[in-house]
Amino acid sequence: MIDLFSDSGLARLEALSRTESLYAFDFDGTLAEIVRERDRAQVTPQVRRALHELGRLAPTAVVSGRALEDLEPRIEGAVSYLIGNHGLEGTQEEAEVRNQAQAVSRSWREQLGGSAGAKLHDEGITLEDKTYSLTLHYRGTRNSTRAKRKAKEALSRLTPAPRIILGKAVVNAVPAGSPHKGAAIRSLMRRLNVTTALYVGDDVTDEDVFALPDARIVTVRIGRKRGSRAQFYLTDQGQVARLLDYLVKLLSMRPPPHTIGEPPGIMTAGRPAAR
Repeated sequence: MIDLFSDSGLARLEALSRTESLYAFDFDGTLAEIVRERDRAQVTPQVRRALHELGRLAPTAVVSGRALEDLEPRIEGAVSYLIGNHGLEGTQEEAEVRNQAQAVSRSWREQLGGSAGAKLHDEGITLEDKTYSLTLHYRGTRNSTRAKRKAKEALSRLTPAPRIILGKAVVNAVPAGSPHKGAAIRSLMRRLNVTTALYVGDDVTDEDVFALPDARIVTVRIGRKRGSRAQFYLTDQGQVARLLDYLVKLLSMRPPPHTIGEPPGIMTAGRPAAR
């Protein structure tokens, strides 16, 4: 992994700014700092302003494991494209796919009721039903290692077997075969007809994007981690505001659309995000 603010990283960002590019970001741990009580997660005023300005200059998206109804009020219209539930919401997936995921998640919710749910509660584990997927939260438990193990064990007993995705103090259960963040990014790129993209994330769930064999997508992880497939890294979440400001600066310097057809070396401006 290479520091995004190194010479080579900055060169990649400059190259993106000269093409039709999508700029996409995870929410928790990326745009918003991880907090003890997840309901209090929010972006800072500085990040919100920069994100709104970036969305005015280029197609910009937030891609999150949160449900859209949870994500939307936290973004407050700063970007035009929101994708939730690890890629299941906000994409152009057929209704049949979502309906199937909803039915499976409803069945899982029933399986985690009764004595199974009581055992999770005793461990301090809470269940979040996101309609198309389930998440077990164990942040703040007395023994996080034990709670994580118990959460994984509970989800591994579900039928049909879910795709289990680990996160920061969470264990997610997603219907097998459902679209993931990587598929969602590619789908949005096709929908917007953009040639390249930037994706910034911080967690295991973001590896679905990082691991894509797609040279068009520049991937950035918050925090350097051995084994991650991301190409670049930012030292910590606090650098996201700096990145947004830098992207806004780059995109603001692009030539206007009327330069199309001018001599080589003069790039054309990108299409602004739809509103």
